[in-house]
Amino acid sequence: MSSTSVDLSTLTPPIALGPLDGRYRGVVAPLTNHLSEAALNRARLHVEVEWLIHLTEHRVLPGAPELTAADTAYLRDVVATFGAAEIAELAEIERETLHDVKAVEYFLKRRLDAAPDVLGTTTLPTVHEIVHIFCTSEDINNLSYALTVRDAVHAVWLPVATGVVDQLADLAREQAGAPMLARTHGQPATPTTLGKELAVLAHRLRRQLHRVRGTEFLGKLNGATGTYGAHVVSVPGVDWEEVSRGFVEHLGLTWNPLTTQIESHDWQAELYADVARFNRVLHNLATDVWTYISLGYFRQRLSAQGSTGSSTMPHKVNPIRFENAEANLEVSSALLDTLAATLVTS
Repeated sequence: MSSTSVDLSTLTPPIALGPLDGRYRGVVAPLTNHLSEAALNRARLHVEVEWLIHLTEHRVLPGAPELTAADTAYLRDVVATFGAAEIAELAEIERETLHDVKAVEYFLKRRLDAAPDVLGTTTLPTVHEIVHIFCTSEDINNLSYALTVRDAVHAVWLPVATGVVDQLADLAREQAGAPMLARTHGQPATPTTLGKELAVLAHRLRRQLHRVRGTEFLGKLNGATGTYGAHVVSVPGVDWEEVSRGFVEHLGLTWNPLTTQIESHDWQAELYADVARFNRVLHNLATDVWTYISLGYFRQRLSAQGSTGSSTMPHKVNPIRFENAEANLEVSSALLDTLAATLVTS
């Protein structure tokens, strides 16, 4: 472009670089509450707060003060009220630490120092050194990712995916008796019904939904090399495996009892493979319907789409929804395949 053109990177509000925050923003916006960087940092803060509460409530650390109900409520409110101002403050801290998890630790310590202004009498400023105690960054990160992915799947992905399959199943029942010439190898074959063909796809998709619903979201908290080394040396009389298991399960996750520094991520690879497989069956649906349109089995109604059929041919209605679905499912599956293949390798 000409050097006199407007620099689009300087405009406010900022222009989205990619389609997920651009043309598809309205569709994917609910995922921001779970899969954005801000949501990840909120989850990290949640894990740090719950670890602090867990250690004090169970009297794991000799000499540590016992938190009051007001103290606990205050700490959990730090997470609940994590919004725009807090996101900006945390970003400012991270510009100094150049370490994302350490920035969360310092952010929480600021809130401990501010507690007397809110609560009056409290011991929270004295528990600085309990924040993040015994934890390597992966202890916080693996739990935070598990929580955000779990919530994204259950709160956003599964309801939408289930709705698509339910609509497809309803359509299959409605069209159970509608005759249709089947095709095999692209050639005319014996008759079938439209309902039966759609039912095949609905059945395939439901199997993948069942697998996704059965996902175990694993987590660990066992220190820098997975040996509870710092834990045992510092407080040798504690059953640290039991403390770890209780904490992970308190978060609503499945405890992984044996890891290296990192949680092994096998559960993520399994989940992403299942979601990618769901995508590919849905891709099969999109290509089938596109083919039926091209063969003249189906006719699109321009008025129902509420859009322009073609930029130059008024008689033609492009099947853009199915074409967009194909491309987006392919990109999504490719990314999920990459994650599933690489996350299992430490």
